[in-house]
Amino acid sequence: MVAKLSIVVVEDNDDLRHLTCQVLAQDGHHVMGISCAEELEDVAGGESADIFLIDINLPGEDGMSLARRIRKAQPLVGIIMVSARSDIDDKIIGYDSGADFYITKPVVLAELSAAIRSFARKNQASKSKQFNPKQGLVLNKLEVTGPQGVVRLTTTEAMLLTAFARAPSGKLAAWQIAEMLDIEMDDSMKSSIAMRIARLRKKLSDAGVEGIVIESIRNFGYQILHDVELGY
Repeated sequence: MVAKLSIVVVEDNDDLRHLTCQVLAQDGHHVMGISCAEELEDVAGGESADIFLIDINLPGEDGMSLARRIRKAQPLVGIIMVSARSDIDDKIIGYDSGADFYITKPVVLAELSAAIRSFARKNQASKSKQFNPKQGLVLNKLEVTGPQGVVRLTTTEAMLLTAFARAPSGKLAAWQIAEMLDIEMDDSMKSSIAMRIARLRKKLSDAGVEGIVIESIRNFGYQILHDVELGY
Protein backbone atom coordinates (compact mmCIF):
# COMPACT_ATOMS: atom_id res chain seq x y z
CA MET A 1 0.00 0.00 0.00
CA VAL A 2 1.52 3.31 -1.06
CA ALA A 3 1.75 6.36 1.17
CA LYS A 4 -0.71 9.21 0.80
CA LEU A 5 0.61 12.61 -0.18
CA SER A 6 -0.28 16.25 0.27
CA ILE A 7 -0.78 17.73 -3.21
CA VAL A 8 -1.36 21.32 -4.32
CA VAL A 9 -2.95 21.70 -7.78
CA VAL A 10 -2.34 25.11 -9.40
CA GLU A 11 -4.71 25.35 -12.40
CA ASP A 12 -6.79 28.32 -13.57
CA ASN A 13 -9.34 26.23 -15.48
CA ASP A 14 -12.02 25.61 -12.87
CA ASP A 15 -13.43 22.42 -14.41
CA LEU A 16 -10.02 20.83 -14.94
CA ARG A 17 -8.85 21.83 -11.47
CA HIS A 18 -11.93 20.36 -9.80
CA LEU A 19 -11.72 17.13 -11.82
CA THR A 20 -8.00 16.71 -11.11
CA CYS A 21 -8.49 17.32 -7.40
CA GLN A 22 -11.37 14.85 -7.33
CA VAL A 23 -9.36 12.08 -9.02
CA LEU A 24 -6.36 12.55 -6.73
CA ALA A 25 -8.56 12.72 -3.64
CA GLN A 26 -10.18 9.44 -4.67
CA ASP A 27 -6.69 7.92 -4.65
CA GLY A 28 -6.53 8.89 -0.98
CA HIS A 29 -4.33 11.98 -1.20
CA HIS A 30 -4.91 15.27 0.61
CA VAL A 31 -5.49 17.73 -2.25
CA MET A 32 -5.81 21.51 -2.36
CA GLY A 33 -6.71 23.36 -5.58
CA ILE A 34 -5.83 26.98 -6.31
CA SER A 35 -6.28 29.04 -9.47
CA CYS A 36 -3.05 31.07 -9.55
CA ALA A 37 0.38 31.41 -8.00
CA GLU A 38 -0.71 34.39 -5.94
CA GLU A 39 -3.17 32.18 -4.03
CA LEU A 40 -0.40 29.87 -2.87
CA GLU A 41 0.34 31.89 0.27
CA ASP A 42 -3.17 33.31 0.72
CA VAL A 43 -5.09 30.03 0.41
CA ALA A 44 -2.52 27.35 1.21
CA GLY A 45 -1.23 29.48 4.08
CA GLY A 46 2.28 28.19 3.69
CA GLU A 47 1.12 24.60 4.29
CA SER A 48 3.80 22.10 3.34
CA ALA A 49 3.16 19.85 0.35
CA ASP A 50 4.74 16.73 -1.08
CA ILE A 51 3.88 17.57 -4.70
CA PHE A 52 2.90 20.66 -6.66
CA LEU A 53 0.95 20.09 -9.89
CA ILE A 54 1.40 23.31 -11.87
CA ASP A 55 -0.16 24.54 -15.11
CA ILE A 56 2.26 26.69 -17.12
CA ASN A 57 -0.21 29.25 -18.48
CA LEU A 58 -1.37 30.85 -15.26
CA PRO A 59 -2.69 34.37 -14.82
CA GLY A 60 -0.17 36.62 -13.09
CA GLU A 61 3.00 34.71 -12.25
CA ASP A 62 3.37 31.92 -14.80
CA GLY A 63 3.96 28.28 -13.98
CA MET A 64 7.64 28.31 -14.99
CA SER A 65 8.41 31.14 -12.57
CA LEU A 66 6.38 29.49 -9.82
CA ALA A 67 8.19 26.17 -10.32
CA ARG A 68 11.59 27.87 -10.08
CA ARG A 69 10.55 29.66 -6.89
CA ILE A 70 9.22 26.47 -5.30
CA ARG A 71 12.26 24.42 -6.33
CA LYS A 72 14.61 26.99 -4.81
CA ALA A 73 12.70 27.02 -1.53
CA GLN A 74 11.98 23.25 -1.40
CA PRO A 75 14.70 21.30 -3.27
CA LEU A 76 13.18 17.88 -2.55
CA VAL A 77 9.52 18.61 -3.27
CA GLY A 78 7.83 16.97 -6.26
CA ILE A 79 6.87 19.24 -9.16
CA ILE A 80 4.69 18.05 -12.04
CA MET A 81 4.26 20.60 -14.82
CA VAL A 82 1.19 20.48 -17.09
CA SER A 83 0.93 22.33 -20.38
CA ALA A 84 -0.52 22.28 -23.88
CA ARG A 85 2.97 23.15 -25.13
CA SER A 86 4.47 19.96 -26.52
CA ASP A 87 7.62 21.23 -28.29
CA ILE A 88 10.88 19.75 -27.02
CA ASP A 89 12.23 23.25 -26.26
CA ASP A 90 9.26 23.95 -23.97
CA LYS A 91 9.81 20.65 -22.18
CA ILE A 92 13.50 21.42 -21.69
CA ILE A 93 12.62 24.81 -20.20
CA GLY A 94 10.12 23.08 -17.93
CA TYR A 95 12.70 20.62 -16.63
CA ASP A 96 15.26 23.40 -16.27
CA SER A 97 12.66 25.28 -14.20
CA GLY A 98 12.56 22.41 -11.73
CA ALA A 99 9.92 19.98 -13.01
CA ASP A 100 10.22 16.29 -12.19
CA PHE A 101 7.61 15.42 -14.80
CA TYR A 102 6.27 17.40 -17.77
CA ILE A 103 2.85 16.20 -18.92
CA THR A 104 1.17 17.60 -22.02
CA LYS A 105 -2.53 18.41 -22.26
CA PRO A 106 -5.02 16.91 -22.65
CA VAL A 107 -3.91 15.16 -19.48
CA VAL A 108 -4.47 11.41 -19.27
CA LEU A 109 -5.49 11.12 -15.63
CA ALA A 110 -4.29 7.51 -15.42
CA GLU A 111 -0.78 8.67 -16.34
CA LEU A 112 -0.97 11.51 -13.83
CA SER A 113 -2.00 9.07 -11.11
CA ALA A 114 0.93 6.83 -12.06
CA ALA A 115 3.35 9.73 -11.67
CA ILE A 116 1.83 10.57 -8.29
CA ARG A 117 2.18 6.96 -7.17
CA SER A 118 5.87 6.99 -8.01
CA PHE A 119 6.33 9.86 -5.58
CA ALA A 120 4.26 8.03 -2.98
CA ARG A 121 6.53 5.00 -3.26
CA LYS A 122 9.54 7.25 -2.76
CA ASN A 123 8.11 8.51 0.52
CA GLN A 124 7.19 5.01 1.68
CA ALA A 125 10.15 2.85 0.69
CA SER A 126 13.76 3.07 1.72
CA LYS A 127 15.60 4.60 -1.18
CA SER A 128 18.91 3.11 -0.19
CA LYS A 129 17.73 -0.44 -0.86
CA GLN A 130 17.12 0.28 -4.53
CA PHE A 131 19.41 3.21 -5.25
CA ASN A 132 23.01 2.56 -4.23
CA PRO A 133 25.27 5.34 -5.54
CA LYS A 134 28.81 4.16 -6.23
CA GLN A 135 30.42 7.19 -7.86
CA GLY A 136 29.18 10.73 -8.07
CA LEU A 137 28.28 12.70 -11.17
CA VAL A 138 27.59 16.42 -11.39
CA LEU A 139 25.32 17.77 -14.13
CA ASN A 140 25.65 21.47 -14.90
CA LYS A 141 23.54 22.59 -17.85
CA LEU A 142 24.91 20.53 -20.78
CA GLU A 143 28.05 19.21 -19.07
CA VAL A 144 28.34 16.17 -16.83
CA THR A 145 31.43 15.80 -14.66
CA GLY A 146 32.64 12.41 -13.46
CA PRO A 147 35.83 10.81 -12.08
CA GLN A 148 37.54 11.07 -15.47
CA GLY A 149 36.49 14.60 -16.38
CA VAL A 150 33.81 16.55 -18.23
CA VAL A 151 31.62 15.23 -21.06
CA ARG A 152 29.29 17.36 -23.17
CA LEU A 153 25.65 16.24 -23.45
CA THR A 154 22.93 17.15 -25.92
CA THR A 155 19.93 19.08 -24.57
CA THR A 156 17.85 15.89 -24.76
CA GLU A 157 20.47 13.85 -22.88
CA ALA A 158 20.76 16.53 -20.19
CA MET A 159 16.98 16.61 -19.79
CA LEU A 160 16.89 12.82 -19.48
CA LEU A 161 19.71 12.74 -16.91
CA THR A 162 17.99 15.48 -14.89
CA ALA A 163 14.80 13.43 -14.86
CA PHE A 164 16.69 10.34 -13.65
CA ALA A 165 18.35 12.40 -10.91
CA ARG A 166 15.00 13.61 -9.60
CA ALA A 167 13.00 10.42 -10.08
CA PRO A 168 12.10 8.31 -7.03
CA SER A 169 14.81 5.63 -6.62
CA GLY A 170 16.32 6.87 -9.88
CA LYS A 171 13.63 5.02 -11.85
CA LEU A 172 11.77 6.19 -14.95
CA ALA A 173 9.00 4.21 -16.63
CA ALA A 174 9.13 3.84 -20.40
CA TRP A 175 5.99 5.96 -20.82
CA GLN A 176 7.59 8.77 -18.80
CA ILE A 177 10.66 8.78 -21.02
CA ALA A 178 8.48 8.69 -24.14
CA GLU A 179 6.47 11.65 -22.81
CA MET A 180 9.62 13.66 -22.07
CA LEU A 181 11.22 12.98 -25.43
CA ASP A 182 7.99 13.33 -27.43
CA ILE A 183 8.24 9.75 -28.73
CA GLU A 184 5.10 8.14 -30.14
CA MET A 185 3.72 5.28 -28.05
CA ASP A 186 3.94 2.67 -30.80
CA ASP A 187 5.90 -0.48 -31.64
CA SER A 188 9.10 1.48 -32.32
CA MET A 189 9.01 3.27 -28.94
CA LYS A 190 11.14 0.71 -27.06
CA SER A 191 13.92 0.66 -29.64
CA SER A 192 13.95 4.46 -29.88
CA ILE A 193 14.24 4.83 -26.11
CA ALA A 194 16.88 2.07 -25.90
CA MET A 195 19.01 3.87 -28.47
CA ARG A 196 18.90 7.14 -26.53
CA ILE A 197 19.65 5.38 -23.25
CA ALA A 198 22.63 3.63 -24.87
CA ARG A 199 24.06 6.97 -26.00
CA LEU A 200 23.65 8.43 -22.53
CA ARG A 201 25.25 5.34 -20.95
CA LYS A 202 28.26 5.74 -23.24
CA LYS A 203 28.78 9.37 -22.30
CA LEU A 204 28.48 8.67 -18.58
CA SER A 205 31.03 5.88 -18.99
CA ASP A 206 33.29 8.33 -20.83
CA ALA A 207 33.02 10.59 -17.76
CA GLY A 208 34.54 7.78 -15.71
CA VAL A 209 31.60 5.91 -14.22
CA GLU A 210 32.39 2.22 -13.80
CA GLY A 211 30.05 -0.72 -14.05
CA ILE A 212 26.39 -0.54 -14.98
CA VAL A 213 25.32 3.10 -15.23
CA ILE A 214 21.67 2.76 -16.24
CA GLU A 215 20.00 -0.62 -16.06
CA SER A 216 16.93 -1.83 -17.90
CA ILE A 217 14.00 -2.98 -15.76
CA ARG A 218 11.87 -5.57 -17.49
CA ASN A 219 8.30 -4.48 -18.28
CA PHE A 220 8.91 -1.10 -16.64
CA GLY A 221 11.69 1.14 -17.90
CA TYR A 222 15.13 2.14 -16.60
CA GLN A 223 16.97 2.98 -13.37
CA ILE A 224 20.15 4.99 -12.90
CA LEU A 225 22.50 3.37 -10.38
CA HIS A 226 24.77 6.31 -9.63
CA ASP A 227 24.22 9.51 -7.70
CA VAL A 228 23.75 12.62 -9.84
CA GLU A 229 24.12 16.06 -8.30
CA LEU A 230 22.34 18.84 -10.15
CA GLY A 231 24.48 21.97 -10.29
CA TYR A 232 22.56 24.95 -11.69
